[in-house]
Amino acid sequence: MKILINLGRGASVTVAPGRRQSLVFDKEWNDPDKVHKDGAHADWLPKESAYHLATLTVIADGQADGEKLKLTITEYERDKDTRTKDALGEDKVGNGTRVEYTLSGLVWMDEKRRYRAEVENFGTVPVTVEKAYLKVAR
Repeated sequence: MKILINLGRGASVTVAPGRRQSLVFDKEWNDPDKVHKDGAHADWLPKESAYHLATLTVIADGQADGEKLKLTITEYERDKDTRTKDALGEDKVGNGTRVEYTLSGLVWMDEKRRYRAEVENFGTVPVTVEKAYLKVAR
């Protein structure tokens, strides 16, 4: 497998209750095909339609015990800010402590779409994403 992107987010972001937040990645360790724009951006644009292995790791704090936080790899229309579907997603249930969550799986990515890593807070209290990391390989 070839790593297409290896990104990180250094600054924390707070996700309000009932909200979805795209993760903007401001650290780039690997992007040989330039599928992620230089600088701080949320989107990446696959060069070809194929299955990709995506791994999203999030360090979250403030999540209440028993409340859900959903991690997703989300598909958008290429030239619009219209979400088409969650290509991969998983609910993570909090235990009231700072925690590291990982979402990993095969995702069909279409070269005519763009993708983002997102966090959705289904809880009743704000959750802080302290750090986030994304790797996509093919």
